[in-house]
Amino acid sequence: MYAGSEGPGARVHTGLFVIWASGMKLQQNHFEIFGLPVAFEVDRQALAKRYRELQQEFHPDRFAAKSEREQMLSMQYAAQINEANNTLKDPVQRAAYLLQLAGVEINPEQTTADGEFLMQQMILRERLEEVRDASNPESELEVLSVEAGELLKAQEQAFSSALAANALDEAKGALLKLQFLAKLQSQLEALEEDLFD
Repeated sequence: MYAGSEGPGARVHTGLFVIWASGMKLQQNHFEIFGLPVAFEVDRQALAKRYRELQQEFHPDRFAAKSEREQMLSMQYAAQINEANNTLKDPVQRAAYLLQLAGVEINPEQTTADGEFLMQQMILRERLEEVRDASNPESELEVLSVEAGELLKAQEQAFSSALAANALDEAKGALLKLQFLAKLQSQLEALEEDLFD
């Protein structure tokens, strides 16, 4: 619940933030914002529920009659809540964020050096390009989507296990593979929309 801040040193208490008249203090990480354990597995329903609650509590419109400073802070909170939600609901972004919390740098241009995996990706992408010309595109797309989904789940599990074991190089390798597979998944979804909508 929001309370006005009158006078120097006054503060506002919420479940998420403590705002002092001289500045603000935000929770340290995205998981803490939503009251979730720092882990790869996330309770998606709890995340969505808490997101709605926080959006309602810190929506800038609720601060329209407040001071300029309080309006600015509410916009910052809303932006941080949105960023945290977007990161945690996406498995690839969540994995990268967890590695960042562990002090592992990820270069956006970096790719996996696993030759067998890269060959597998090339074959999957060739099959994706051939879907349109298949005698039964819907069936071919379904088979490819299931296969890609299984590969994605396997890499998510590999990441989670490596992170739990504090094998950060292994977790980073799994993340780099997850990035490939998530892109393939997006391409499959786009093709499905294109072909059947």
